[in-house]
Amino acid sequence: MTSDLHHLNDPALPGLAVLTGDEASGLVSAALDPDDRVLDVNLVQIRYVPGKSVVAQFSVKVQLASGGTTRETIVAASGRGAPSTALTLSADGIEIALWRYPNDPALPGLAAAADPAAVIGLLGQLGAAATDVRLRRRAYRPGRRAVIEAITPQARIFIKVIRPSRVAALQDKHTVMAEHLPVPHSLGWSEDRGLVALQAMPGKTLRNSLESGKRRLPDGPELLALLDSIPAGVGSSVKGPVDRAANHAGLLAAVTPQFSARLAALVKAVSRVGPEPEVPVHGDFHSSQILVRDGSVAGLIDVDTAGRGERSNDLAVMLAHLATLSLASKSRRNIDRYGTTLMAAFDEHVDPRDLRLRTAAAVLGFATGPFRVQQQRWVQATERRVALAEQWVDSAQRASSSK
Repeated sequence: MTSDLHHLNDPALPGLAVLTGDEASGLVSAALDPDDRVLDVNLVQIRYVPGKSVVAQFSVKVQLASGGTTRETIVAASGRGAPSTALTLSADGIEIALWRYPNDPALPGLAAAADPAAVIGLLGQLGAAATDVRLRRRAYRPGRRAVIEAITPQARIFIKVIRPSRVAALQDKHTVMAEHLPVPHSLGWSEDRGLVALQAMPGKTLRNSLESGKRRLPDGPELLALLDSIPAGVGSSVKGPVDRAANHAGLLAAVTPQFSARLAALVKAVSRVGPEPEVPVHGDFHSSQILVRDGSVAGLIDVDTAGRGERSNDLAVMLAHLATLSLASKSRRNIDRYGTTLMAAFDEHVDPRDLRLRTAAAVLGFATGPFRVQQQRWVQATERRVALAEQWVDSAQRASSSK
């Protein structure tokens, strides 16, 4: 396994060095059939909480004993919260829990959602009878959630897999919000297995529209109106990017200690925001969550995070997502133009200085992405995002002086 992580060492979490070093290649074979042979191992996702836990997702090329090769997803976890029901290996006081996708111990419905025969049965129960289905894994965060797209000749449905304890709340959100704004309708759910089947919405994501050069897009007032449509009483209190800035900076300082001083300065700068009254918020409002058709909003997705929070946080996450997306996009000019237009509209509704500081905090959160998904040259990509957050802090200072 090739990795840029050999320098990582956490005395409180010795499993980190194991899962990010050469030993990981040998470990993952324990989750496979004994007669299968590992050909190569790539770390494709890592969730690390310094001093507490690490969850690593590997893509493993396997030579099958029956002939041929295949790609498998193997997950390994160590530290707090590692599932006790998974296969556990112990050596020198280090415990590593292992599982093979889709047999996630925290997501009991995932195996069914990833099995075409089981999904055909599920679709039949929902009144969408099919004899053939094609499944596409759209997202998988080990132990947390997965999204499987089910495509038949007659229908397209998204099966969201979450922890069973969260199903009732998610079902309630979709039911209540669907009465007020264009969110996917729930077609059915299983609380025991942690499954919710959701309507496929029309349109393309705002992100895809921007990257394809579209210029006829929802403007600032339309996005503000969309947020205003979120009903009260949906969900609990939602933390904003400033609330999470110290944790994000702590992770980044642990994996890129050369940026520690800059990260500490960013956390101090963004902490100067003023409080706002709580209102209904989406909680993760960005360009991949909005569907667009004919230049207008056609849908709002991933409402799991909806609840009560500060309006500027939703606006800041949108601006931060656009600014971060722009860094490596061929459509940078179009994205920047759109972001500037939105910011001018948002400035009419919230404090411009605080909006920019919150945006800096949201960019800091997005700066953890290159490490999490093990992007090539992730250290350099992280530094670019840290520098972008610093630019937003500078912009906040200019906005304050212009008042």
